[in-house]
Amino acid sequence: MALIVQKYGGTSVATPEKVIEAARQIRAAREDGHEVVVVVSAMGGATDELLRLASAVTAHPDARELDALLCTGEAASAGLLSLALNHQGVASQSFGGAEAGIRTDHRHGRATIVQVDPRRLREELGKGTVPVVAGFQGESVLTGARTTLGRGGSDTTGVALAAALGADHCEIVTDVAGVYTADPRTVVGARRHTALLYEEMAELAVSGAKVLASDSVDYARTHGVDLKVRSNHTAIGPETWVGDGRRAGGPAAGDAWTPAGQVSPIAGVAGRSGLVRCVLRRITSDHVLCLLRELVERETEVELRRYGNFGTEDAGDIALTLPEASVDEMRELLADADRGIRLDEAHWTSNLARLSVVGLGIGRRPYAPLRLLEALRAVGAARTDLHVTSNKLSVLTGRSDLAEATQIVHDTFVSEPALPRIHPAGPDHTGRTWSPTVEREHLDVAVPALAAAE
Repeated sequence: MALIVQKYGGTSVATPEKVIEAARQIRAAREDGHEVVVVVSAMGGATDELLRLASAVTAHPDARELDALLCTGEAASAGLLSLALNHQGVASQSFGGAEAGIRTDHRHGRATIVQVDPRRLREELGKGTVPVVAGFQGESVLTGARTTLGRGGSDTTGVALAAALGADHCEIVTDVAGVYTADPRTVVGARRHTALLYEEMAELAVSGAKVLASDSVDYARTHGVDLKVRSNHTAIGPETWVGDGRRAGGPAAGDAWTPAGQVSPIAGVAGRSGLVRCVLRRITSDHVLCLLRELVERETEVELRRYGNFGTEDAGDIALTLPEASVDEMRELLADADRGIRLDEAHWTSNLARLSVVGLGIGRRPYAPLRLLEALRAVGAARTDLHVTSNKLSVLTGRSDLAEATQIVHDTFVSEPALPRIHPAGPDHTGRTWSPTVEREHLDVAVPALAAAE
């Protein structure tokens, strides 16, 4: 009937019992007549344990060998799930990323997929076998070494294989029943979308929503892969479809929720913690270009949040936001006098988080930034570096303020009294694919049994 790529996250294969349940769901899909290719993450906590072991051996692990070590986490999951499938009477074979035809560039720890050769997987599908592929990894086209794709790389593996195989869609199986307007495990009143556009999902992913990796959404949008996000508790039930709407004649209606009295649909509220702000004072434009060039060459993760000067002077200020993991590299760069980056002042602020409100066209609504700042002020949350784009509002706040700030901002933009129009979450047996024809208010109230973390 259909060719489906199913990706099971770490919480979905965290224990032998969950591995057996995943195998049961895959077997059910096969019994329904579908061809299935499976991608798995490492068992929950396995990657962190491998990183801990590496740090116990050396404070500065070689990037190539660290990738070789981390690849074993997904390989173990693939082998276990293949064993479980064979035990349940479903012919299965596990594959490493290289065996599955995934070729990457040479950057260890954050490689990019440059080519996928699906011929071997097609051969196994032709034999009636279910291939189980270790996600998060590939083989460098330059060196032949094992590489990893970075956090969330198994999502990208699943989408890339779906694109290469021409699959009907890619299922992302996780510990929540779809994509919500906020994390339903921590935000009261979060509502599940039945469908989202790629643009909405991409903004949510970049802003810190953990359901899908941002790279996987970009890959899906580029290659036209429809995504289905569902709970690992059951293969038939609540879900969220992510796509461009072409199957149903366009995204005119969509499935994001529009609160009463608002025109702009709200896709959700997301946050990312562990950020640091660096403000450089009195830095010349030549030195700014030198600094940014160095950051690009080093591939340092950093965002330019503000740059400008006053009057006609060449010297100005630049504000950068970066994750805590990049701070040492940034300080080293600024302290290196040989690079000629001279500045009068450097001001650092740590323990920050970014809170974002995502919705198509929200940045063009004059009331939206005001409501965001008023909500944060109401709970005494820190707020700085307000950034407005067409589809997103974002602001820096304190890490300790993030939970309370997320709730009040969600209440402000999403949880308005429209409950009579909200349908209770429940099993969806229609088996439908992407369809944005449902009216925008058709979201489900989060059901704790489905939304709770494992």
